Amino acid sequence: MAIRRSYILLAVVLSLLLTLLVGCGGSGCHENRSSIPQAVLYASNYPDKKIAIDSISVYGVGQSQGSLLLDCARGVSSFKLPFRNDADTTQFVIRYEMKALASSQYNDTLTFIYRRHPYFISGDCGVVFNYYIDALHYTHNVLDSAVVVAKEVNNVEQETVRIYYYVAN
Repeated sequence: MAIRRSYILLAVVLSLLLTLLVGCGGSGCHENRSSIPQAVLYASNYPDKKIAIDSISVYGVGQSQGSLLLDCARGVSSFKLPFRNDADTTQFVIRYEMKALASSQYNDTLTFIYRRHPYFISGDCGVVFNYYIDALHYTHNVLDSAVVVAKEVNNVEQETVRIYYYVAN
């Protein structure tokens, strides 16, 4: 009986200790610390209809080895496009992996021109870069058009760019 009480007491003490460690271990930052534009795909012949594309890859141009954002992804209806902090221009390539379009001649490129603004969130969260998009240029190989719907990119998740594709009936 005394051994059982010792185990119960030990379990209670360990539980309290674990609760204190977990409660005190995290930072006081509960904000999103990333300002990342989000692209959403739409049908150009049905402007308010979101679509999903099968088998695409998306990667950054002139960025580090980790610039592959999507790798032959299926059923993609939106994706994030992280801007470079060290430049005022970022380019992304959309590569279509379907057999009929799997040639680089069909790749589309999105070029964003923007201004960077450091923004102090708090002492715990630190600083993030917010962006103001000045221009968007794109190729017309497969995509029909692209429009910036939110010129300011901050740490609030929102639709930033609409990419339109013609959808056959």
